[in-house]
Amino acid sequence: MDKLDSSTMKGLSVFLMLNLAACVTPSLIERKDADLCANTHEVESNNSKTCHYYGSKTPYERKRYTSKQASNSVSSAAAPAVTTNKINASHQLSNQLAAGSFAEMKLSVGDKLDISILNGEEFSGEVEVNADGFIYLPYLAAINAQGLNIEQLKVSIMQQLLDEDLMLEGTIRLSITPLRWAPIEITVSGAIFEPGLHLINRKSETELKDDDHKHSGDQAAERSIPAALRASGGVSPDADLTMIRLVRGKESITLDLSGVMTGAKVPHFTLMANDHIHVPQKTTFDDELARPSQITAPGIRVFISNLTQPASSNSQSAVDTEATRFPYGTRLLTGVIGGNCVGGAQMTNASRHVLLITKNPLTKQVDVVERSIDGLIANSWRPLMNPVLLPGDGIACYDSTVTNIREIARTVTEVLLPATLLGLL
Repeated sequence: MDKLDSSTMKGLSVFLMLNLAACVTPSLIERKDADLCANTHEVESNNSKTCHYYGSKTPYERKRYTSKQASNSVSSAAAPAVTTNKINASHQLSNQLAAGSFAEMKLSVGDKLDISILNGEEFSGEVEVNADGFIYLPYLAAINAQGLNIEQLKVSIMQQLLDEDLMLEGTIRLSITPLRWAPIEITVSGAIFEPGLHLINRKSETELKDDDHKHSGDQAAERSIPAALRASGGVSPDADLTMIRLVRGKESITLDLSGVMTGAKVPHFTLMANDHIHVPQKTTFDDELARPSQITAPGIRVFISNLTQPASSNSQSAVDTEATRFPYGTRLLTGVIGGNCVGGAQMTNASRHVLLITKNPLTKQVDVVERSIDGLIANSWRPLMNPVLLPGDGIACYDSTVTNIREIARTVTEVLLPATLLGLL
């Protein structure tokens, strides 16, 4: 192998350094999207132009860039057209709950009952509502139970005993005790993180083993609207809690659940199978809804990368599982601190940059928000500069210019030193 001349190697070294110098923080690269995001008037006036990148000095506001008519239609997009009654938590509920089929506990498939008939033990027993919605008692035909309350089921059983001449009228004493309210499937749509079909009130294996039938009933605590919303990932910060719709069959009621967040009284309903809950979506993002509650996510999982050099994992930067789990409502600066992106030598670390990759729940699009560590700390009190983290967000920390120069010097040294030792220079 012929030795390369000194001028060739020097040229190669300069070329290498120039190429490495180009690999700097993305904030130093000009983007047309940054100018577009800074001009919100232009975005709002032209729906075809959508902003997805927000530079270091551009406030990030989660909102929907649509016309007024389109915005109003979103809230009812997934809700069936049914007869609606409005129930507000601030009113007396005693009279309002009497209307419709929502006031009483309804039986669903899988519910287990203990039916006891005085002087009619041969007709008594423990039964379960089968997949077709019927129960079976000894010597009696199948009885439809799904959708009935306890009193209505009593009437059906007594009527069959009379029709079959098995007992005399006026002598029937019937007792029905719920032993276990079964898991039920409900559908949830609208401003939630995981819309679709969900199973609620499902008990663990331990709870089923501990159920020794020594109690007199089952409270069905998880067949509630808050439980259904939690099973759907919780409401998103663009939810309209004053207009939540509960649909059962061809009937519907509108509920005000804002008291869950404020402490005011809220209506309570026990759900049955095939109920549908729709949470209307507003055109604004409410930071006050981004906190743990009965109807929101208790915590979130965020993905963080804080690598100075490429590596097979984040373990070198101490970004483990616990460092990526935060209470719901955590803001970007706190997440950056949790990922060890802040701290160390001020000269090299304070000028680092952070990228937030988040899915806007209003537009269903992915947005990229860039912030400098210096700017993030100085503007941490401004919500539009220090946004709330959402489930599944990604945070990437990039090194400062000083760190980049140090890495360039290290790389050049790693190339030039072996070459010198081998006699190539």
